[in-house]
Amino acid sequence: RGGPVLTFPANSRTDKLRPEELRKVLTYLSSIPCEEARELGFSVVIDMRGSTWVVVKPILKVLQECFPAKIHAAYIIKPDNFWQKQRTSMGSSKYKFETNMISPEALLKYIDPSQLTSDLDGTLPYDHGQWLELRMALEKFLWKTSELLERLELMKEDLVSNKFAEDVAGAKRMIEDHLNAKKRVLQIPVDEVDLEGQQVLHRLGMGSSGG
Repeated sequence: RGGPVLTFPANSRTDKLRPEELRKVLTYLSSIPCEEARELGFSVVIDMRGSTWVVVKPILKVLQECFPAKIHAAYIIKPDNFWQKQRTSMGSSKYKFETNMISPEALLKYIDPSQLTSDLDGTLPYDHGQWLELRMALEKFLWKTSELLERLELMKEDLVSNKFAEDVAGAKRMIEDHLNAKKRVLQIPVDEVDLEGQQVLHRLGMGSSGG
């Protein structure tokens, strides 16, 4: 479909998270894809192998009540020994998105293997440690650029203000203020931030093969 895929791997220990913590994580993850991709709706994959319905149910509850983006469908990878009774209960649950209890093999009918990692029989290379490093580097860069733009905007407002000197002393003060503003502009680490941005882009390019 082209929409983003959100995966809860087997044994991801989400049961150790409070609902509020899980909500914050999901809110952040939902903000990563572009708006065009988000409009297609997320496909959520919950790998239930190695866990129980007690672990899955809170995830669905948070997705239902708090997930800020559209969800196309949730696919729950069922354990081999999952009871028919539980499957029936799952099917009768009311969620605002489609839910499917399926096998790993059946998942490939809904989501292209190129969007799934090897634990789900997909072909997408993924290194979680590398992904975290790249995201932290990107977030740090975005924070710096945001701060830089804010500083430049404030200086621009000062420089274009319609203040006029009323006497010679006032004119001297304005000239001095202008020179000080020029110094502050020159002190802004534009080149440093630009270099950091180039480094982040390079790392993203190098890491694209790892998820």
